[in-house]
Formats: sequence, C-alpha cells, structure tokens
Amino acid sequence: MIHEHLPGEPEPERASAAARALRLLLRALVTLLLAMLTSSLWPAYLLLAALYGRAPNVPRLRQVARYLRMTWSELPAPGLTPYERAWLSLSILRLAATIPLLGLAWLLDELLYGKQLREIEVVAPLIEISAGRSGSTQLARYLEEDPQLVAPPMIHCLFPYLWAWRLVPRTLGRFVKVEQVRARMLGSMPPSMRERHEADPFRSDTFDIALLGRHLNHLSLRLGPEAMADDFAFGALAPHNRALWEEDFVRLFDGVARKTLLHAGPGPDGAPRRIFIKGHFLCAADFLARRYPDAIFLTMIRDPAPRLQSTVNFLRSTPFDESMGGPAPWAWLGAAIEKSETAYCEIEQDWFTREPGPRRCVVRFADYVRDLEGAMARIYRECLDSPTLPPWVPRTHTARKRHGYTYDRSLAAVGIDQTALEQRLASYIAWCRSDA
Repeated sequence: MIHEHLPGEPEPERASAAARALRLLLRALVTLLLAMLTSSLWPAYLLLAALYGRAPNVPRLRQVARYLRMTWSELPAPGLTPYERAWLSLSILRLAATIPLLGLAWLLDELLYGKQLREIEVVAPLIEISAGRSGSTQLARYLEEDPQLVAPPMIHCLFPYLWAWRLVPRTLGRFVKVEQVRARMLGSMPPSMRERHEADPFRSDTFDIALLGRHLNHLSLRLGPEAMADDFAFGALAPHNRALWEEDFVRLFDGVARKTLLHAGPGPDGAPRRIFIKGHFLCAADFLARRYPDAIFLTMIRDPAPRLQSTVNFLRSTPFDESMGGPAPWAWLGAAIEKSETAYCEIEQDWFTREPGPRRCVVRFADYVRDLEGAMARIYRECLDSPTLPPWVPRTHTARKRHGYTYDRSLAAVGIDQTALEQRLASYIAWCRSDA
C-alpha cells in the first residue's frame, strides 16, 4: 500500500467548501477578465502568424481542446473531484487566453529583428540531451563558463523575447536588481525542490521545461499516470505530440539559439560564439539532427534505479496549486515515471549508439563524479575539438551542501519493482557501467 503522507512529510492544508467555492469564483472572474482583455489582440496575432508562422511558445487550440476533454473524462478518476476538474479547466482556459499576448510577444521579434536573426548562423551547436536527475545541469553549468560558448539562461527561455532582453535592463532593470529577481524566483520554489535542484534563473537549465509549461503539458501531473507518462515525458513520441516536438520545439530552439547568439555578440577573440543548450528533449533529437547536421550531441548516463528514485521525489517536490489538493499522488508518480523513464533509457541507448548517426559523446555519471578532469577533457576533445583542457574548466567538483530531504521515498515505496526494472534495463545498466 502506498501512503500519501508518512511521518515528517508535509500535508497540504484543506480549505473549507465555502473557501473553495470563493476561490473558484474568483478564478473564473480573473480568467474571464483576461480573456476579454486579450480578445482584441487576436486579429493582430493571426495576421502576423500568417506572415511569419505561428508562434512556437503558445499551445495549439487542439491541445487546449484535448486537455479540456481529458480533464472531464474518466482518465484521472478517482483522483479528481468535480471542484478540482473545474479548477483545472479554468487553468487551461486562462493559459489559452494568453495565446495572442504571448504569441505577439514572440512575433514582435520578427518585426524588429527578423533580418538580423535570419543572418545569424547556428554553426555546430553543442546540444546536451540527458535524462532528468542525471547530473546534466551541473555539467551544463561548467560548460557555460566557456567564453566561446553561449547558453540561454532559464529566464530567457521562460521569456524568449529579444526585445524584452534589450529593453528590461534599460528600464525596469534600473530599479530592480538581478539579485532581487533571483531571490524572488527562488523564493517561489518550495524548499523541498531547492533541496534537490540548485536553480538559478540567470544560468542555464532545462530548456524544454519552458516549452512544456506553455503548451499545457505540466498540467498532465494532475491528470493521472497515463497522461503524465505521455505528456510529461521526454523519450517516446506519440501521434498527439509529434507536432509539438517536430515543429514547435525545433522552431523555439532555433529562435532562442539565434536570439541568444545575436544578443551575446562575438566571443572575446572576435570570433562568432557557438550555442550550447541543455535539456531532456530526446524525442526531438532526430529533428534537431536533421535541422543541424553539424551539431554535436552530448549526454550523461546514470544507473536508472537511483535516477528514477530521485526523479519521483523531485516531481513530488515541485510547486503545486494548493487549490488542487496538493502534489500529484505518489502512486501516480511511481506508475508514470516507471513507464516513461524506462522507455527513455531504451530510446537513449539506441539513439546514442545507432550507426550511422550524428556526432555524439557519452559521459558516464560514475566517471564524471570520480574523475571530473578526465570527463571534462574527454568532452572538450570530442565535442569542442580541443586537445587540451582550458584553464577555466574546473578540475574538481565544488562541495555541495546537503541537509537531508523533505521527500526521499524508495522505489518500492512508490510501487516500482526495482528487480524487474533492472532486469528489463540490463543492457542499459551495462552500458552505464561500461568503459567501452
């Protein structure tokens, strides 16, 4: 039996029926007001979308309709009450109401900088595609220190508008400092999440999370394990999400890459920089390889059992809407992660070992932890054509402070049979531990 709350684990507050009804009414009014305010923007957005293509940072209307259908189907039952379904529906509609606003924000860059952006060449991009909880973020933080590489910080991925990157420092940035923004954004994260992820909005992070948040996929965490395994997954494609990864994601990736290169300018030696982007977007790997034939793909592979355990506990720690009754249930998380991440491991091994294929580099987590200098030397040799390790690359890991976790359930405690998992992924585990 999977218990929702064990001793020491926080329990969400339960509001009274009257308080919930009032919250629902206020949310409905805010959603309606937002829809009214943005309705006048639709003609301008549709016109610019016809000229330049639809904005990749907003959901398609069929995605909105699909999520509304899933919300009121039997799919998430018995996990959602009628109140929670109504609240989730309003969340979907509120995001849909922002389509013309956010879409125009993206297309404004086409009007202002279209010619400059089209002249930017994305040459030999370094693309780190690693599974979640594999150590990929820390590796990205080391690589982004290279002055010849440029990586979009997370805040630019969340707000992918070049006009805003240039305008804000000259206006609002005169009064609100970077440290204040960082503290505010980190303060919005639950302590249980900060325990497991050293986030910084002004440094590189998981690129695809910005896409999934705009395209409603993050709401699948409230729609049951099947929806979660399909829509909050990064390995397998499905008919309903192929356009998201093949079209929207690649256009967003290419747009942010060009904006980042234009915004950063040349490197210290005057030569053009190379873009570096990190994420978990394995399902888009073939599409990116087709878009950038000279790209170099880098991954960090880690034994699946500890990685899946960390993933389940991390997702339980992510921010949740208290009006929805708390985080996703443990049983949902266990079932979804077992399905999606097992598939990810199998697809990852196939993609990074398939011949022929694009230029690829595989780093093992165990080697990275034990011998950072050797791992980084290999990355620089295979990915950046540097026979020697530059002086700015760290040779040893910075000590990380750990004070225990709010959540730290075992795989068995969330319904995952570790023995069966390791039997199915025996080939992958051997790959993770091989010196070949």
